[in-house]
Amino acid sequence: MPALEGYFLMRTITIFSSLCLAVSVAACGVMWGLGVFSGVSVGAAIGTIIGILLATSIGTALMALALYSDQSGHDEVIFRVEKEPESRQNS
Repeated sequence: MPALEGYFLMRTITIFSSLCLAVSVAACGVMWGLGVFSGVSVGAAIGTIIGILLATSIGTALMALALYSDQSGHDEVIFRVEKEPESRQNS
């Protein structure tokens, strides 16, 4: 993969990951504002929000790495199966 394509792929992954994190933070802020955490202690609410953000970040990062791995072409070497000529198989 040429270096320029790798740069744009990593840039796209970074932007997408940042947007996912921003949406998660905004969603947690909206939930806080609507009083979803009103019956829960402050510590439990903060722990829940941190857990949501961590789970979302890990999921986004793993999907980004899967996309990068697929686009880089490194997986093709592992999964490429070359057929041997039939004359060799019968020997």
